[in-house]
Amino acid sequence: MRRVVVTGMGIACPLGVGVEHVWRRLINAESGIGPITVFDAKDMPCRVAGQVPAGTKATGGLDVNEWVPVKDQKKMDRFIHLALVAATEAVADSGWVAETDDDRNATGVMIGSGIGGLETIYHASVQVHEGKAKRLSPFFIPSALGNLASGHVSIKYGFKGPNHSVVTACATGAITGATTPPASSCARAGAGTRARASASRGACRGRTINGSSSAAYEVS
Repeated sequence: MRRVVVTGMGIACPLGVGVEHVWRRLINAESGIGPITVFDAKDMPCRVAGQVPAGTKATGGLDVNEWVPVKDQKKMDRFIHLALVAATEAVADSGWVAETDDDRNATGVMIGSGIGGLETIYHASVQVHEGKAKRLSPFFIPSALGNLASGHVSIKYGFKGPNHSVVTACATGAITGATTPPASSCARAGAGTRARASASRGACRGRTINGSSSAAYEVS
């Protein structure tokens, strides 16, 4: 029987960014729910939501510029940004550095998304509706696909092991963390021992409101 050990964690959620910051707010019974600010919600029956707070790493907030190069941001939906934030913290927390081809081949990624790039799809649909289909970005499809969150993490670190994605609505986070196919696939193939899993999900009309959590695993 093989054992799976969580070696690193990362999170970007309505309570903030960073495991220590979020845990501190959580045990202090603080809430991450507040008025919707990312779009005008005055005509909506519900005007509150959980939004990842803006800010800096130092304050436990999110400034995407600190995590994703500006030139790459428009190629990704927000759910991918959040997945990269959580994954980056988890990989750093684990201390795992894939220095050789064997290390990279032994490291897989699995990230689940409840719905994928809804914000990108929404804006694209508006463009098409307004007769501006020719102005759609060539990155529309790859920025919206649910499996591109794990893809971008693999690209960032050069991981070449199994790459998977789960899309199971509200159960995405639970199933992603429970199954972790990259680890099990590597183990069965005898090709690797490490994986990382993440969940990125959540949506609200007009704009997506997401959170992402991540964990790095080791199979022994």
